[in-house]
Amino acid sequence: IINSYQMNKIELYGYGESVASNMARVALSEKNISYKYNLLYLESKGDHLSKEYKKLNPKNLVPTMIDNGNIIPDSIQIMRHINSTNRQGTDLFPNNLNQEIFKNLLDFVRLDEEKELGETLGTTAGGISATVLVRLLCKRSLLSVIWDYSTKHSIKKRIPIFILLRVLGKPPEKLCKKMALALSKHLISIENILNHKKEFMMGDQYTAIDSCMTSILHRIDEMRFTNLLTSENLPNLAKYWKTIQARPSYKEGILDYVTGEWETEIQSLYGSGSNKYEDLALSEISRLLMEK
Repeated sequence: IINSYQMNKIELYGYGESVASNMARVALSEKNISYKYNLLYLESKGDHLSKEYKKLNPKNLVPTMIDNGNIIPDSIQIMRHINSTNRQGTDLFPNNLNQEIFKNLLDFVRLDEEKELGETLGTTAGGISATVLVRLLCKRSLLSVIWDYSTKHSIKKRIPIFILLRVLGKPPEKLCKKMALALSKHLISIENILNHKKEFMMGDQYTAIDSCMTSILHRIDEMRFTNLLTSENLPNLAKYWKTIQARPSYKEGILDYVTGEWETEIQSLYGSGSNKYEDLALSEISRLLMEK
């Protein structure tokens, strides 16, 4: 049961189409926790680069949660915090599971700025988003992007990447192909994990990994790689995607927070069709499965 005290003491800063924000909001929904929501526009306005927000999150990333004065600046840390402080709702970190497998899987699906784009499923979700991120960056002048990122962004290795993308106006073809191929490889890994024929990633129990997966699969769908999620070649994945979409947390944590910024850009990129690189990804899945 959500009480008014709880509602007043928790605040979340995030963005509607941020994969990491979606992970945190899905988890908050699973725990039946209400909160005050503060929307930050990222590439199109640079709200996350403000001095005020940097005091909360020195890395200039979303999401950030404030719980009774405690600042938690990372989606996985948010999940751990709400799970340890609230018994209600879903147990996101059950003790009765194989902890080594759990940790490795969580590393595979989390967004980790220390890892290279495409190295894990989590970082690939970021990589396939580049096309839209650039279009949103291009809503701002080149000078303002150069100034904001070079003087305000804390993750130094991201600065030249964002500036280069803004200069080019679109991600390099090589990067897009690399991400599509990485996505194929990682989705086959997920298909193999789901060979246990149970409902969730770790088996019968929903966990934090499934909160992350809900957000990642939504991004894959959103970026019009939809046929990868319904492919006859990946039946376990297709069934799993239906399962997590049917949970209330999918609507409450993701669909209810969509800003519409992304959909406008995706429509202008693909109309009602598929991602330009979807066929490449589908043929790579077929090729990798044939090799097996």
